[in-house]
Amino acid sequence: MDAGLTTAFVTETMRGAGYEVRAGDDVAITGGAADSRSVEAGQLFTAFPGEHHDGNAFVDDALQHGAAAVICSVAPSGEWQGRTIVIAPDPTRAVGQLAHAWRKTCNPRVVGITGTVGKTTAKELTAGLLAARFRTHRSEGNLNSREGLPLALLSLRREHEVSVLEIGMDSKGEIAYLCGIAEPEVGVVLNIGLTHVSKLGSIEAIAEEKLTLGRYAARAGTALVNIDDPRIAAEFGGATSHVLTFGESPGARLRVSNVVDRGLAGTAFDLSYGGETLPAMCPAPGVHVIPGALAAVGAALALGMNLADARDALAAVETAGRARVARAASGATIIDDRYNSSPASLAGALRMLGALEGRRIAFIGRMAELGDYEEDEHRKAGAVAASACDILFAIGPECSVLAAAARDAGHADVRWFETKESAAAEAASLLREGDTVLVKASRGAAFETVIPVLEGTA
Repeated sequence: MDAGLTTAFVTETMRGAGYEVRAGDDVAITGGAADSRSVEAGQLFTAFPGEHHDGNAFVDDALQHGAAAVICSVAPSGEWQGRTIVIAPDPTRAVGQLAHAWRKTCNPRVVGITGTVGKTTAKELTAGLLAARFRTHRSEGNLNSREGLPLALLSLRREHEVSVLEIGMDSKGEIAYLCGIAEPEVGVVLNIGLTHVSKLGSIEAIAEEKLTLGRYAARAGTALVNIDDPRIAAEFGGATSHVLTFGESPGARLRVSNVVDRGLAGTAFDLSYGGETLPAMCPAPGVHVIPGALAAVGAALALGMNLADARDALAAVETAGRARVARAASGATIIDDRYNSSPASLAGALRMLGALEGRRIAFIGRMAELGDYEEDEHRKAGAVAASACDILFAIGPECSVLAAAARDAGHADVRWFETKESAAAEAASLLREGDTVLVKASRGAAFETVIPVLEGTA
């Protein structure tokens, strides 16, 4: 029996759901893809409808790139012998059904992680820790949405004992929908903040979505929740046997104390659980990643590991989140944390930068999806930046208020730029040995284009 997903399984499942299937060769499916430009041989491409582009327009491109199977609502041109073609009125629903069927077949113990910030760091720490005991699968990249999470599940294999998945949302009902597909036994709620408020309308609506995962897990297994967050504490403060609380709060069942920031080397702290206290170390830099570390340890406890083994496995995790540390040609250290940005994650990253030695440079772009809170949150970030760096580069129109707030707070070297290109050129020209540069912005800013300039490899 094949350990991984195959086109034969796709054909049987999709026909069973009532869809038209043009069966091709029985071959392995290596994973899922939604961007025809990045399709790799053996993947399943799903033609999702989008705000600006319809995935059906790119089915032929995906097949030309080697997709073994596609799910689409409009049949591709040509015969495409050997490929499996699923024609479904709603490709999003169809791939969700396929993912759920495959998840049930493999039957791993699923850990789902949600939160406004820190999901990826928590996922990487959790999967890395659990891999010390279990054959562990994890979602790749940002596959955490209504479209992305089903694609993440397609890379599951029958031998996997645990699957660690990010569960994101930007619309009402999305987390409940994804719980129906993934069926998490452990549900982590890290925090509740303002990201996506422009789409959901209020912090209360965001909280209702995020808490859905905890409520689901409390019924199915274990809700693992951060009670340092007041909105989470209001829901789960009265802990039961199905709720494992974590945080610095005295009432947390898994408690952290005596935190020591060791810069880029990570963070040291004491862990207390069940009457036992042990010294611990998280390899990810910054005290703001501690909730992710506690989530990883808590997930291990929920799945049967003891505190000492979980502590040891955490310290040994090699991959610890999105931030990438690189050495520039100038001798400066570049902290590439530009995958995404929100008020809490930016504040945490700035405080981490502020604790480092040497000249500290912040290279900051816009925080997206803040709606009516955008100007106020950028202003607050400017006040934090004022005490966290020696030179502040603020990029783009939205960051003009961030720059002004930093100046108002007494920062002596604030540089605002209309474009990231001009900012990167000036920043690169002044970098020297011993500098540390934090690069952070929301994905839409596409700061990946300035990293080579700062590193001196462009």
